[in-house]
Amino acid sequence: MGPTAFEVSLVAGLLSYQFGAGYGLVSLATVAAYSVFTVVVSAKRVAIRREMNQAENQASARSVDSLLNFETVKYFNAEEREADRYEAAMRRFELASIRTATSLSFLNFGQGAIFATGLTVMMGMSASDVVAGAMTVGDVVMMNALLFQLLLPLNNLGTMYRELSQSSLDMEAMFALAASRPAIADAPGARPLLPPGA
Repeated sequence: MGPTAFEVSLVAGLLSYQFGAGYGLVSLATVAAYSVFTVVVSAKRVAIRREMNQAENQASARSVDSLLNFETVKYFNAEEREADRYEAAMRRFELASIRTATSLSFLNFGQGAIFATGLTVMMGMSASDVVAGAMTVGDVVMMNALLFQLLLPLNNLGTMYRELSQSSLDMEAMFALAASRPAIADAPGARPLLPPGA
C-alpha cells in the first residue's frame, strides 16, 4: 500500500508541476474514485460470496447424506425426493455462482470505466492545451504514459484486496468447523478406552 500511495502522489505531483494543478487533481480524483469503488463493491461482494459458499455447502451435504444413507433412501423409495432436494440445492448454488460472477464483472467494468473517464478528461484537457500551444504532443504522450503507469499498481492492489477478502470469507467455514464442539463428550476424568488384550 505504501509504495502505491507514494507512486500516486509522485505522479500527481509531477503532473501538477509540469502541466498544472488541474491534471494532478484529475489524477488524484481518478485514483480516489477507483479505490472507493473497489472497496465498496468488494464489501458488497462478500455477502454474495458468503451466500454462494452456503449454497455449495448445502449441495455437498445433500449429496454426501444421500450417498451415505443410500440403503435407507432405497428402502423408503425416496430416490426422487432426494434427487429433487439435491437439484434444488444445486440450483441455489448455480444462481449464487452466477451472482458472484456478475458482481465480479461489475467490479471490473466499473474500475475500467472510472479509469477510462479520468483518462478521457485528461486527454481532453491536454488536447485543448495542445491547441492553445501550452503543451506539445510529447507532453501528451508523457502524461498518457504516467496515467497508464498508475493503472498497473491500482489493478494489482484491487485484485489483492478482493482476493484477501474472498480468502478470509472462504476460511470462515474452516474456522467454524474448528471451533465446533462434539455433541457427545467424554465425562471429566474418563479413562481412555483400551482395546481388548492391551
